[in-house]
This record gives sequence, C-alpha cells and structure tokens, in this order.
Amino acid sequence: MLKFLIIETKTHDKLDETILVSLFSEFIHITEIKKRDDGVTFFFTGDVDEYFEDVILNVMTDTLTDLRMYVSHTYQQEHERLEAYVHIISILKKIPFGTYYYLDNARILTYLGHQVDEPFKRFILRKFYDDQVMLETLLTYFESDLNMIHAAKKLYIHRNTLIQRLDKFTQMTGFDPRKFMDAHLIYNLIG
Repeated sequence: MLKFLIIETKTHDKLDETILVSLFSEFIHITEIKKRDDGVTFFFTGDVDEYFEDVILNVMTDTLTDLRMYVSHTYQQEHERLEAYVHIISILKKIPFGTYYYLDNARILTYLGHQVDEPFKRFILRKFYDDQVMLETLLTYFESDLNMIHAAKKLYIHRNTLIQRLDKFTQMTGFDPRKFMDAHLIYNLIG
C-alpha cells in the first residue's frame, strides 16, 4: 500500500529534516522525500495505522515548533498517489494553518462542509464517484438509520452483500459508513 505524509511548518522556517526522518523511519518505510518551502513530504509503503496524531503532538512539544501534518489514505498505484498528493497540496492552501495540527481526509471534509467542489468529491469517492449502485447502496443504508437488515431489504439484496459493499467502500476510501461521523460526512457529500 502506498501512502504519503505531509509535514508543514507555520513560519516557513527550515524543518530539521534529519530529525523527522530518524523519527518517522522508526515505524514507516520511507521510499522518497520531497522538500518544500513550507515543509517536507514522506512517501512511504505499508499499511501502517500508526498514531500519527500523537507523534506530531510530541514533535511540536519537543521542538517548540508550530507544525501540521496530513496523512493520506492508501493507494494501489503510484500515479494515484502522486495525483492525490498534488490535489491535497492545493486543498491544504485553503485551510488556515492554525485550524488543525493533524489532518486526514475526514478532517478536510469536515472543514470544507458544503463547500466541497466536484474535484474533491471525486477525490474522496474515487471509483465510486460514478458508481450508481454504490451510491444508491450508501444512501439507502444511511436513510435506514445505519440498519443493515432494513437497508438490505430495501435494496433487495442479502445482508452479506451489503456488508461486502460497505467493506469495499471503506477499503477504497478510508471512510467507514458504519461509523456515525464517517456516515455523516459521506451522506452530506453524496446526498
């Protein structure tokens, strides 16, 4: 699985890259490092679900530096990861620095609210953006108060089929429709 991690500094001071590399290389396999004026990006492999939020808090406390971090979801192909990276860089410019110190797609979607443009909607939904079966499945599930049995009956499918569809959506997007907050965000996105 391919992922990336963006670390930005508020003051555009040079980050001590060696400290960050030594810290993060302890638990992720860094394949590439991209330096930017306001920070650094680590491209890495693996399906790591580390506590990045705790790590960034510790780094900020130890270095007395204002930072913010974005952690991507997983990507299968390198070109998908690079497209996502370019898109996220443009989205991060819209979010004032002090709003969040830790960002992921859910927090960005929360911040943007109803101001989500079609490219970002496509970015979040990925291959399900035009998948009417999946979108109908999600809407029916949400409108059934997240009740699997009722939703499956309304969709005329077996409950296990519904579970498989929701699992597929979660795996691809990182949003789990069975969790209230994720369901709320996705419902507002597609509803």
